[in-house]
Amino acid sequence: MKDFFKSVFASALGTFLALALGGFALIVLIVSLASSAGSHPSGATVSVKPKTMLVIGGGLTINDTPEHGAPGFESILLGEGGPQLDLYRALEAIDLAAKDRNIAGILLSGPLSAGLTQKAEIRKAIAAFKASGKPVIAWIENGSQGEYYLSSVASKVYVHSAGELEFKGLASYNMYFGESLKLLGIGVQVTKVGKYKSAVEPYLGGVMSEPAREQSEALMGGIWKRVLGDVAKSRGIPAPSLSKIVNAAGIYDARKAVSLKLADKAMHRDELVKQVRSAGADGAGAGADESGTSFLQVNLHRYASKVTLPRSGARIAVVYAEGEIVDGWGSPGDVGGDRLAHDLRVLRGDKRLKAVVLRVNSPGGSAFASDVVAREVGLLKAQGIPVVVSMGDVAASGGYYISAKANLIMADPSTITGSIGVFGLHFNYDELAKKVQLGTDGVKTARYADLLAEHRAATPEELAIVQTSVDGVYEDFLRIVAEGRGLKRDGVHEIAQGRVWLGEDARGLQLVDKLGGLRDAIQEAKQLAKAEEIELIQVPALHSGRENFLQQLLSDGDNDSPVFAKASADPAKDFLKANARWLRAVRALNDPKGVYLTCPLVPTRR
Repeated sequence: MKDFFKSVFASALGTFLALALGGFALIVLIVSLASSAGSHPSGATVSVKPKTMLVIGGGLTINDTPEHGAPGFESILLGEGGPQLDLYRALEAIDLAAKDRNIAGILLSGPLSAGLTQKAEIRKAIAAFKASGKPVIAWIENGSQGEYYLSSVASKVYVHSAGELEFKGLASYNMYFGESLKLLGIGVQVTKVGKYKSAVEPYLGGVMSEPAREQSEALMGGIWKRVLGDVAKSRGIPAPSLSKIVNAAGIYDARKAVSLKLADKAMHRDELVKQVRSAGADGAGAGADESGTSFLQVNLHRYASKVTLPRSGARIAVVYAEGEIVDGWGSPGDVGGDRLAHDLRVLRGDKRLKAVVLRVNSPGGSAFASDVVAREVGLLKAQGIPVVVSMGDVAASGGYYISAKANLIMADPSTITGSIGVFGLHFNYDELAKKVQLGTDGVKTARYADLLAEHRAATPEELAIVQTSVDGVYEDFLRIVAEGRGLKRDGVHEIAQGRVWLGEDARGLQLVDKLGGLRDAIQEAKQLAKAEEIELIQVPALHSGRENFLQQLLSDGDNDSPVFAKASADPAKDFLKANARWLRAVRALNDPKGVYLTCPLVPTRR
């Protein structure tokens, strides 16, 4: 028996030492990777040979924020570890390429994950690139509508002879859990202000309400009109004719796409290589690669390492608010109210700071967190530091709440904004407990000690208390917008009611001052700062030390991938991605008062 215990002890000690040494080695490895994480593109600048094509696409993701930090469980589960690039550097890289003698042209190839407003800015930058006289070619194999929208700006659009492209219009569907929750015995009680505040509808029934349908049709129609107009202009097809083409099919094989002038020519990959190598104005395009079977190329993600931020002059900070607004510090991909407020407070103490650009790409979220951030925006403005808001795909509800006090608000014509309304949600498992014979019992010291307890439905008196809180938040919302925009309370209330507006319509309602993108907002901030030259800083900064071991393992690597490589097509992964946003939405319901400023209409990144 004694030997047995000695053996067990020795085995346990050996296991412990192995785990300790393994853990130490892992820590060393993580530290090593962390020190080298982001060495590209923020480290050594990529070397570009003469006659190299700049490739845009290939599964690249464009975010507003330079650095989201370490991936969470969702990123691991969904495999979203591919190359990422922030919008500002993407645009600056395209501008730089126009002047770079070693860049022979641009090839748009494969999917690029970004929102419509981001793609619109990239299209604008590519259109400016074309003025340099260098060719812009698009290559489509089996292209989605989002890929075609970006590709259509090219001088020439080529499609694989055995491929197809998609151009079919827009559709938006929500999943409704109301009847399922009832079936399970989970109760949902809602308090809200605003007849258009439809974010709660998925939890209540099985179909959208008429007000929700009305505003959805208006928004989708406006966005589609913009997409159709952009493609029509680029391809030289009248918008009415293009609309007929879309309604005739939606998916077009190579031959049909060419006959309809959606594409210029059908070809195979080897033919594309020849085309790219002879695409220049002088008939000499990209140079041959080492194998002689392809051409010299550098992807946008790598090329962006050549971009440097302005470093002399008045200091202007670009602060990013991208994702759901949540209470507390938040996770990567969220807008943590405390974290963003802290960043703004630190900037307010910077004596060299002359202006702030707040880039908002958020459907809102926690009412309390939104108010914490809005307070800091107001303090910046009161201190004489101008704040310019640049709206991305969506800056609605809480996203608009944190924007309202700015000196100037800019939006893209297709930005989804407004949604000035409030709601509260109370879930309970009263009926479910009865079904499974689950008992809950206890004591309390006061009438409302168990207010909004999950084990039972709230009483009418309790709901009235919550409604009073919701009404108060709505009045605060109206007041902040009225004061920030120089409007009357009743006037704001008239256009509020939770109604969502497109950027171009919001400008007419005085919710937005000007139309423009991120770099336009930086120029406006430069003018407000009365500066000829600027030092630009980003918050959070690129590679701010939050990358980790898992991010390195999950990434696709920093080497240039072949032009024909593309993101993997995994139906299971696509299904998870399509439904993950509902899980994120539930996770973001962490407001301490259970009151939310959330817009349900979040654009899809395709």
